Amino acid sequence: MASDIKELLSKLIDIQIEQSSKLDKIAALLLSDQLLTECIDQNGKGRDADTAGEIVAESFSAGLCLLGELENRNKQYLYQMQEFFLDDDNSSVGNDDLANPF
Repeated sequence: MASDIKELLSKLIDIQIEQSSKLDKIAALLLSDQLLTECIDQNGKGRDADTAGEIVAESFSAGLCLLGELENRNKQYLYQMQEFFLDDDNSSVGNDDLANPF
């Protein structure tokens, strides 16, 4: 039984490594696409590398802020649902259902 668990864990680790590699490629493609997009401004003029890099960094920071705001709103929603449905069991709305939408 212990060898079966070790084998399953080994397979799980292999799958996670493979998925991580694919996610790294997706992130690299998205970043390169954004960099290419930001190399030219709205007037069609080229931007220097520092300006394009700053825009991408600010975009990333803004994305993190939006993700934090989404997580806060999900937590507030779950709290309100728990307060509203005091007599209900929590089987219909679980903490895992909305805390991580991805």
